[in-house]
Formats: sequence, C-alpha cells, structure tokens
Amino acid sequence: MPSLMPGTPGTKEAYGISVIARDGTLRIPPKALARYELNSNDWAVAVTTHRGEGGFALLNKVRAEASVFRKYVVQLEQPDAVQWFQERAYALIRLGPGTIRLSPALRKAFHLKTGDRLMSVKSTTIALSFTPAEIWKAKFAKRGLVEAVANMDKLDVF
Repeated sequence: MPSLMPGTPGTKEAYGISVIARDGTLRIPPKALARYELNSNDWAVAVTTHRGEGGFALLNKVRAEASVFRKYVVQLEQPDAVQWFQERAYALIRLGPGTIRLSPALRKAFHLKTGDRLMSVKSTTIALSFTPAEIWKAKFAKRGLVEAVANMDKLDVF
C-alpha cells in the first residue's frame, strides 16, 4: 500500500482506485481485503464519511460490532437498505468475491454514480474509505500537496 507522499509522516496510504461498474459493482483492492479481513460472503457495513461529500467507509461488520459503530450496526437487518442515523447513511452489504455491489439506493445515499473513480484509503483500524478521486485531488491541491496528486495517477485501478 503506497503512501501518497513517501517519507512524510501522517500522509494518506492508498490501496488503489476502484471504478463503479454499470451494475454498481466495485472491486476492492486485494491488499485492502487482507488488511480489513474482508472475505467473500461476509457481511460488511457501508457508512457515509464526510457529510455532503460523495463516498463511503466500508466496515468489517464483526469489527464494527465491537466499536463505537455498534449502536447503529446492530440495528441493520435488511441488506442493501439505507438507514439513517445522526444524518449518516448506513447499509448492510454482502461481499462478493473481492467486490461489493452498491444498489441504486446506496449510490444515491453516498452521492455516487456509475463510472466514479474512488480512491480506497486506510482510514482507521476498522474503516476503509472509498472517496471520489477528484475530491482527494482537490483537497491535496488546495494544500499544495502536488506530489500526492501526481502519485494518485500511479495507483493501480481496479
């Protein structure tokens, strides 16, 4: 998993770029699957990240149940159904073989569409972030992090 600014402490570590296919399928980079112990047929939870921004965080459901997310995760019963807690969208998702499928309702809740390029980033020990690459590029450019923007173009695309 490359750092977007090697040698600079605290910079984001990215797993790659995942593209939303026409059927809503999104491939999860293999190193992210391993890091977050996400396996085919496991349950995961998708949750809004920053309010008003596109994207989501993917949580290993078992880990999420042992975290601050527990009070929301235990209320999720219907797969792919969007539930709102504290103005954040949450959804229970069944993982495919190295993939997730975002239903139209989930894409709407997470402000995403077919063809969006999402950078997968190590967020916390239980949350893998998928945020539109353009949002990251704008944030990095605003902070003058030209090297990080350039390195994003070198990430593997899934």
